[in-house]
Amino acid sequence: MQGYVTSISRGASGFCLLTLTLVLSSLTSPGFAQSQTSQQGTLRLLAGSGDAPSGIADGPASVARFNTNFLKFDAFIGTAMNDEGKLFVTDPGNHTIRKIEADGAVSTLAGKAEQPGSTDGAITQARFRLPSGMVFDKAGNLYVADSGNHSIRKISPDGMVSTVAGKAGAPGTADGPAAKARFNTPTDVKIDAAGNLYVADYENHSIRKITPDGMVSTWAGVSGKEGNAEGAGRQARFLRPKALVFDAAGNLIVNDAGEMIIRRITPAGIVSTLSVGPEKFDKNKNDQEIEYGEIDGMVADADGSVYLADRSSGKIRRIKPSGDVESFGLKEKGQTFDKPSGLIFSRSGEIFICQQDGNIIKINDKGALMPLSGPTYGNGTVDGPALEARFWLPIAITADASGNLYLTDYSHSIRKISNTGMVSTVAGMADQTGSADGTGNEARFNTPSAIQLDSKGNLFVSDQKNHTIRKINTAGVVTTFAGKAGEAGGVDGRGTSARFNLPMGLAIDKHDNLYVADNGNTQIRKINQDGVVTTLMGKKETSYKPRDGDINSGRLVDPIALAIDAGGNLYVTDRTFIRKITPGGKLTTIAGNKARGGFVGPHSTQDIYGVSWGITLDHAGNLLLSDYDNDVIRKINPKGKMTTVAGIDGYRRILTGSLPGRVYHPTGITMIDKDNFAIISGDNVLMMTLPENP
Repeated sequence: MQGYVTSISRGASGFCLLTLTLVLSSLTSPGFAQSQTSQQGTLRLLAGSGDAPSGIADGPASVARFNTNFLKFDAFIGTAMNDEGKLFVTDPGNHTIRKIEADGAVSTLAGKAEQPGSTDGAITQARFRLPSGMVFDKAGNLYVADSGNHSIRKISPDGMVSTVAGKAGAPGTADGPAAKARFNTPTDVKIDAAGNLYVADYENHSIRKITPDGMVSTWAGVSGKEGNAEGAGRQARFLRPKALVFDAAGNLIVNDAGEMIIRRITPAGIVSTLSVGPEKFDKNKNDQEIEYGEIDGMVADADGSVYLADRSSGKIRRIKPSGDVESFGLKEKGQTFDKPSGLIFSRSGEIFICQQDGNIIKINDKGALMPLSGPTYGNGTVDGPALEARFWLPIAITADASGNLYLTDYSHSIRKISNTGMVSTVAGMADQTGSADGTGNEARFNTPSAIQLDSKGNLFVSDQKNHTIRKINTAGVVTTFAGKAGEAGGVDGRGTSARFNLPMGLAIDKHDNLYVADNGNTQIRKINQDGVVTTLMGKKETSYKPRDGDINSGRLVDPIALAIDAGGNLYVTDRTFIRKITPGGKLTTIAGNKARGGFVGPHSTQDIYGVSWGITLDHAGNLLLSDYDNDVIRKINPKGKMTTVAGIDGYRRILTGSLPGRVYHPTGITMIDKDNFAIISGDNVLMMTLPENP
């Protein structure tokens, strides 16, 4: 990975000022049809490298991994640099503080991966919970906003961890002596020249101050009172302040995340709004008004500019002293970084950008951009033996009666994993989009999504961005079964006279009728064996709440994946809801909570739950769901009880062996036989064995 900055200037301090766009140029036996036996259940690698961009590993730059599964929390990647120029970052998902050498090698300074806690003591024994922002003082003490413990922690140069203020497990609003003071999800901490610590007290909507003698006060805002009012001290209001930085004039700059605005607090405690996004963003360049996204970390230079990591847009924003805002990113991926979260300048003029994908990028004082630490992805489009093959963001998977697997690959191709462990490309050609019909690699796809087999061995593919349903017969010939490439719409009709809008999930019933989650139309469509398309459920309208009812009154929110049982009941993953459509046309919500928009109760159909990109049924009528956001596989039995069968919520990586193991961003899931299921996990395919699956 190489790149450059097209224009650089240097401030009085030697810090690198980036003024224009950055450019990025850029174990098993192979057979798997046989049943596995284990009383506990297992995960094993079927195909791919077995690697994932998220993990816990220390080591050389290419080996090191960070846990990127923290965005559902309020933490972000905090950065700090000591007097020796050593870079330290918080790894919130792993509950650790990591150290990064000049060559990118990573070690764990404090805490232990996957063991959250609040223990003080030697760094080898200390534990953290979602550590976020941090800062060094002049004596080399490292202060950490331990957001999940509602406390401020200190790591001394001799390697001892102590709690400076707040109490683990006791969120609150109290000011006073440090031991009695209480915080509620503090997310950042910064220090002034006099040694006072300032804390972004996220859920208290306030900025707190800790003096060197340990007295805590509310410096700006009022704990528990939301708003965006300007004014002095307690007259001001904030909404979930997240990150802090001091600018060159000694003003404290606040990322007021709930309001998506940037605030400024003078040394006298006067709060004003520095930038609100729509009035400033890029307007001096192209007259477009762009709102701030989810801002994480911030850094300031000696010339008065403030840089923001805009994670949701993938941009780095620069607020100039004039108030104008510039945006820059990478040439790849639509001029964006991959969810930048942490930022810091070095004294030698380098800028470090910590991305939420687990990579840390360094831009030197000459503008050269290079990876410093984190994964070099194992994805690709290589065919061959399963463990040597590579995939590119596969999405959906299905199995035939012989145990061969077929999957859609984001490289715009259809791949096959034979039951002897060989990977081949069935149709399409890697990295070549189009809509052409033809045989094998003569055909072209544009973001194939779901895939299903009918009783005759024909494959059906929802060709999402072509707005079509494609058919691959047993001879490998690809035809357009329904819809017309390049023409989105919602028209019923026969074959190519029908229209779809970004079709996704597919299911086939015992009569070979095909059901389509027509995502762009928020509808479920049905295609019979003659190719006649009808609308089964839903209306083309934007809705954020599911509505149960009949064919006329039922409403979907975001239909993604489908499964159908022997009785003809159709199951739909509908954002964070699971819906059921009976053969009689009745739509009900069988899992999910309308008030909360997700799952909220233990071991029921209200468990904590994210968006599912895959759903399948086993032989006993249990639903198995791939919970992409929470990195787990869920099971709902016919009585409605939900359990987690693979992965652990909050731990995003791949770990094979005995269940629960770990899974990374699971998408497609399908049953191979009674006990065995294939799961797409990142750029890999795993087998999950559930022994004596009831």
